[in-house]
Amino acid sequence: MNKNDTVEYIRSLENIYPLKEWKLSLLDQSCYPMVIRGTWIFDVQLDVNTMKTGLKKLLNYYPLLSGRMKDKKTIYFTNDGVPFTVKDESDLTIKDVHKMENLINHFTSEIKPPKIMRGIDPPMSIKITKLKNGCVLGIQCSHMLMDGYSFYTMVYNLGKICKKEDFKSPLLNQSLIPSPENRTKDQVLKTAYEYGWKKISKFSFLRLLPKLISGILKERSNEFYISPTSLQLLKEKISANNLFTCSTNTALSAFITKMFMKLFEHDEKTKCKQVTVANIRNRLEGIPTNFVGNASTFITTPLFLAGASVDEIAKIIHQTLEPIRQTPSQKIKEIMTMSMNLMHHKLLVFPFDFTKIHSKKPTVIHINNFSRLPIYDIDFGSGKPVSVIPHDLGDQVLIWPAHPDKGGWEIYFAGMPARIIHKLKEEDSWLREMKQYSSRSNNKIH
Repeated sequence: MNKNDTVEYIRSLENIYPLKEWKLSLLDQSCYPMVIRGTWIFDVQLDVNTMKTGLKKLLNYYPLLSGRMKDKKTIYFTNDGVPFTVKDESDLTIKDVHKMENLINHFTSEIKPPKIMRGIDPPMSIKITKLKNGCVLGIQCSHMLMDGYSFYTMVYNLGKICKKEDFKSPLLNQSLIPSPENRTKDQVLKTAYEYGWKKISKFSFLRLLPKLISGILKERSNEFYISPTSLQLLKEKISANNLFTCSTNTALSAFITKMFMKLFEHDEKTKCKQVTVANIRNRLEGIPTNFVGNASTFITTPLFLAGASVDEIAKIIHQTLEPIRQTPSQKIKEIMTMSMNLMHHKLLVFPFDFTKIHSKKPTVIHINNFSRLPIYDIDFGSGKPVSVIPHDLGDQVLIWPAHPDKGGWEIYFAGMPARIIHKLKEEDSWLREMKQYSSRSNNKIH
């Protein structure tokens, strides 16, 4: 750190909640190893004093962020503060930033889950790096405290505070997450197996260690851009061939799933499954949209053949997701109750075979869609970001919004798919098929 770098711990002015502590739910605890790292690039300088003042007020609503963990299950509202770093790298331009490797690491201040658990590290850090022609805002936050929805909404709310605008107050109440039922381990297992869930052995996780050590699981592809025009044509084609109106998420998921199967050259008779990460807010009774914490679950399709068409895959995904779109959703309630019971008994049972995501030829595709979150709507009073770097939580497939001026979506592959993609030559037919959807005037949807 040079003489122009400063670190200050920002503390809340007052805690508007009568609570003095925040207990992690079982769902929160399951996210222990993960840290969300958000990175926003601006072509203007953020006003540091405005940001600090805004953060002090934000922490009134999110006192858990300036607290510390003391018993591995509870954040105490100690108000020890959030480290706020200002770094001068005025020799760098925005163009230089985009060329950097390990960009996210460079522009955020590291927090470590083991140290967070012991109360040594704070659960969140903020860093502003001043560039020659702009700046970078980097924020790290423990996934135990927030999922992606809570995290990006929190940063959006910070912008609202900085601009002195109203926002919906966050709700801190982990008791809203369903508690485990009073059922024995055998009873829970029996029900899970009846639902078709799979038990994963601890040895299966050990088999992932070589991939983790080699760096395969951390690999990520460059983005593949999907234009609004191309996707609209695909949605219309799917809708015309099925008896439902195809949503954006369903069309994207179906197309990505089909391309995923082509990437690994699966035999047409190979049985596959698609997994969606679903936000349960406003879908599970009692969990409102402003709930803070982890509130998501996995929704899995039935098995289907790798040879299925995009239209057929879209129909399967649509039928799978339709029950969870209800408010409230009985399907979500069943899944969440099952998950809580299993976590309570520390049973490694999942609605899909976790190991098949990371095999040499994966037959399970895991998709996380962030395109509807206010990622580009962040504004602290000096303008919105010109670029937002996707977090690197390791989602096998990440759907990310493109810049609003461009519209459309960016698709990132991680792990084994990324390793395969990096080995493809530029003229490869798979790459050409992926890139055909980037054209704004594309009218060749297959």
